[in-house]
Amino acid sequence: MEGCLLPSLLILLLSLAPGTAGQDAWAEEQNKLVHGGPCEKTSHPYQAALYTSGHLLCGGVLIHPQWVLTAAHCKKPKLQVYLGKHNLRQRENSQEQSSVVQAVAHPGYNAATHDQDIMLLRLEYPVKLSEWIQPLPLEKNCLANHTSCHILGWGKTADGDFPDTIQCAYIHLVPPEECERAYPGQITPNMVCAGDEKHGKDSCQGDSGGPLVCGNRLRGLVSWGNVPCGSKEKPGVYTDVCRYINWIRKTIRAK
Repeated sequence: MEGCLLPSLLILLLSLAPGTAGQDAWAEEQNKLVHGGPCEKTSHPYQAALYTSGHLLCGGVLIHPQWVLTAAHCKKPKLQVYLGKHNLRQRENSQEQSSVVQAVAHPGYNAATHDQDIMLLRLEYPVKLSEWIQPLPLEKNCLANHTSCHILGWGKTADGDFPDTIQCAYIHLVPPEECERAYPGQITPNMVCAGDEKHGKDSCQGDSGGPLVCGNRLRGLVSWGNVPCGSKEKPGVYTDVCRYINWIRKTIRAK
C-alpha cells in the first residue's frame, strides 16, 4: 500500500536531531506522518486522537477499554481522548470522547534523551467497544522482526498540511546497528527504528505517541527522529513497547 505514510511526523523526526536547537521545534511539532495516504475507514479501531485546549496534540493507542498508551512527551493537563475517529473535521457516529483522569508516565522517562518515552492514560469511563473502537494487542516478543509494519496518524504530511482524515504508511523495522549508525550514541535498548529507504516514509509532527503496528500487534510508539521528517537515510525512532509489558500490566492492575 505504497503512499500510505504519515508525512509530517516523519519529516520532522528526520530533521530534528536530539541535543540540538531543533529539539524545541520537535516538541511543538511532534506528530506527523510523511508520504502516506488515507487509511481504510475500518482499519484503525485502536487509534486515539489526543487533544489539549481544543487542538490535536498527539496520537495514542487503545490497549484496554479504559486505557490508552501514548508517548510520555505528550503529557499535558486536561487531555481529551477521541476514539472511533476517521475525519477530525466531522462529528462521526462512531466516535467517543473521554477525559483523561490519570496520566502515568514511565518513571524512567528522560526528556533529554527520549529514553522510556511511554505513558498510560486512564479514561474517565471504559469505552463502549464496537466495529470502530477496539483495543490493539501488544507485541510481547522483542525478537519479532516483521518485514512489513505500518504507521498512522493525523500528523503533518509531505506537503506540509495537516490532513482531515487519518493517514497510513507501510514501513519496515530497521536493524539496531543501522539505527545506531543513523543516530550515533542516541539509541537505547528501549527504542526500535523503522522506516522506508526507497520513499522516505516516516511519522512526523502530530503523530507522536501513535502506533507502529507490526503483525497486527503494537510494536512501537512514535517518539522522535530527524527533522525534516521523511529522510531516506534516517529512520523514525519508536519506543519499543515489548519492553514494557510488565510495567503496563502492573500499572493497569494497580488502578
